[in-house]
Amino acid sequence: MNNEKIKVLPAGVPFAAAGAVWFVLAMILPVYKLSMVIIISVIAAAVCGLLIAKRNKQLALLPPPPTVKVRAEELAKKLDEGRDVLLAKAPEVASSQVRASITSIAATLEKIADEVEADPKDRNKARKLANHYVGMLAELVDKYLLMQKQAADGINITTSMAKIEEGLAGADAALKKVLDDLFTDEAMEVSADIAVLENLLNMETAEVNKMDFSVLE
Repeated sequence: MNNEKIKVLPAGVPFAAAGAVWFVLAMILPVYKLSMVIIISVIAAAVCGLLIAKRNKQLALLPPPPTVKVRAEELAKKLDEGRDVLLAKAPEVASSQVRASITSIAATLEKIADEVEADPKDRNKARKLANHYVGMLAELVDKYLLMQKQAADGINITTSMAKIEEGLAGADAALKKVLDDLFTDEAMEVSADIAVLENLLNMETAEVNKMDFSVLE
C-alpha cells in the first residue's frame, strides 16, 4: 500500500474527541448525579480508546523508515553538528587565513552532510569522517586557539602554529576531495589529498589520536 495515501490521526485527536464528548453529554445529562458522571466518563473514555486503537492501526500500516536512510540521516546530523562547532570557534581565531580555512571546512562538511542525506548509499564514504575525524578537526582548532593565547602571552610557538595552519589548509583541500568523490559512483579510494590530510592531522603538536584514512567507512 502506498504510504502517501494513508492518513494518520494526529496524536491529540483521541483526547480532544473524548473531551468534546464529555462536554456535550454533560450539557444534556444531569451531571449532578454521580451515576451520570460515571456514565459520561465511561463513554468519553471509550471514544478515546477507539480512536487511539484506530490511530495505532493506521500507524501499523505505515512502513518503517528504511534503516539505510535513518543511518544516513544520523551521519548527516553529526556532520552538521561538527560544522556548527567549527563555525562557533572560527571567530576566536585571530588569523584571517586560518578563519577562512575553518569556515571553508565547515561549508564542505555541510555539503557532504546534504549529499549523504540525499543519497544514503554514500553514507559509508563519510562514516569515519562523521564519527571520528570531525571531532579531531575541532580538537586541532582548540589546540590552535590555545597556542594563539600562549603566543599572546609571549611564548614563542610560531613554528607549531604554522604546522596547524598548514594542517587545516590541507584538511580543507582533502575534504573537498571527499565531497567530489561523493558525486561519483565509484568506491572512494585513498587519494593523495587524503594522505596529506592524514599526515597533517597526525602531527605531534595536534595532540590527537593517530588517524587512519586508509578507509572512510
